[in-house]
Amino acid sequence: MPTRILLCDDDRQFGQSVRSTLADHNYIVAVTYTAAQARRYLTERSFSLLLLDLMLPDTDGLDLLAELRRNSMIPILVTSARTEQGDRMAALELGADGYLPKPFDLRELRARMDACLRRAGQPWVEQYGANILETDGVRLDARQRRVWVNDDSLDLTPKEFDLLQTLMTKAGEVCRSEELLWQVWGYDEDIRTRTLSVHIGRLRQKIEDDRSNPQRIVTVPGVGYMFREPQRAA
Repeated sequence: MPTRILLCDDDRQFGQSVRSTLADHNYIVAVTYTAAQARRYLTERSFSLLLLDLMLPDTDGLDLLAELRRNSMIPILVTSARTEQGDRMAALELGADGYLPKPFDLRELRARMDACLRRAGQPWVEQYGANILETDGVRLDARQRRVWVNDDSLDLTPKEFDLLQTLMTKAGEVCRSEELLWQVWGYDEDIRTRTLSVHIGRLRQKIEDDRSNPQRIVTVPGVGYMFREPQRAA
């Protein structure tokens, strides 16, 4: 079955070029040119991935990204001519699944898209052969991509879910920051460690009983993070 992609970019020539190229690789691409059109398409139709430009005529792309992340779990790959590190960091911290600066080769675009779609799928199910993980009151269903804490359902973004899943599959083990960046975002550059710390903070808000004294996701100074298994009585 073809994969449905939504492209939001005000460059009409670019949009048509992407649609034509991806059609040859079993993608169906809907092209929108404004944030308003993208909102309407996302409300009316179902898509597997959003390709989002930041320079839109009616809304800054970062504002649209933040808005979507409050209401949608769709994977988002930012494709933009804005190449400042601040824009890249802001997009990732707001929940983008990747950032591809323009200009780029369309083969690279397909590779980044495929990586986003894989990470948004069920890698933990495929690797570990199970779909439920439960530790210290946190229950994760990898197939449904749902999480509960003490039977209360949580609303996690795709990146928050992927990060929690990665930590929980190695509960009791230290996960290095570089490893988490690679596993969740596909990046291994140290400059992006702030993106990781921001998402850890958001996860703690949602799963910790006391965010100021985290007991589930603990920091290992200078190394990374660990999802701590509950201590058992002697």
